[in-house]
Amino acid sequence: MDPTTLLASLFNYVLPMLPAKYAAAASVIGSFAVSTCALIAYFWPRPAAGSKLLPLYDVINKLGLNGKHAANADDTAAKSSTPKT
Repeated sequence: MDPTTLLASLFNYVLPMLPAKYAAAASVIGSFAVSTCALIAYFWPRPAAGSKLLPLYDVINKLGLNGKHAANADDTAAKSSTPKT
């Protein structure tokens, strides 16, 4: 399932159960978390394979909705350096 669809489903399920001021706060905090992760993913190059930071990197990319849309320069360079036959 697409992370955007999952987040939208979660918000549509949880937000009606919350009072308006808490729903607004949850929306702002969720938007802040996604934006912060997207910003971190933009500047953080992919760690080397086997690195202890690779799982954290993957979580931040998923939370920042950075999958297949805004690949980091190092990720793209690694894929394009493979020889074409």
